[in-house]
Amino acid sequence: MKNVVASLAVVLIAAAAADAQNYLPKGSIFGGIRIGVGAKESAFDVALDGEYTLTDLGEAGPGIVNLGISIDYSRFSKVVTQGNISSTQTTTYVPISLTGIYHLSPSIEDMPQLDPYILGGLAYRVYTVSSDLGYGVIDTRSNNEVILVGGIGAWYFFTPQLAGHLRLAFGASTATIGIVYRFR
Repeated sequence: MKNVVASLAVVLIAAAAADAQNYLPKGSIFGGIRIGVGAKESAFDVALDGEYTLTDLGEAGPGIVNLGISIDYSRFSKVVTQGNISSTQTTTYVPISLTGIYHLSPSIEDMPQLDPYILGGLAYRVYTVSSDLGYGVIDTRSNNEVILVGGIGAWYFFTPQLAGHLRLAFGASTATIGIVYRFR
């Protein structure tokens, strides 16, 4: 009897994992867009995402490994006053992130359409600060830097090709929501 119960448990776990795997098969290409709060000054953020599925179930533990790239864009303005001189300062951030993403979907056996993940990587951030000093004078400065990015998030699949996306992160963005589509 114990062998029958153990065999039934293995079959149920394999069926749940196979169902979850249908959402993230090896070689899949995903693309999406997110909007929300940027990592600097709580500015509005818009981002384009892409992911490529590198592993199948069991190749890297209980989850699936993806390689991700994203481009975030955020911009904000503020008035800066020094003495009796005021200027409008506009700052633009464009981080280009390359991340490793570990999707945990196979471990959520009772909800295979929910796909939580963790991510970590590096971003090359370009930022520009422009100050309108008045009388037609604009001072613009740019700088580039490499930063760490990371966070947690989740996809919720409405269909095997379309998912809602929520991400809480640091580095490139803070809190964003969006959609993800599986192209292949």
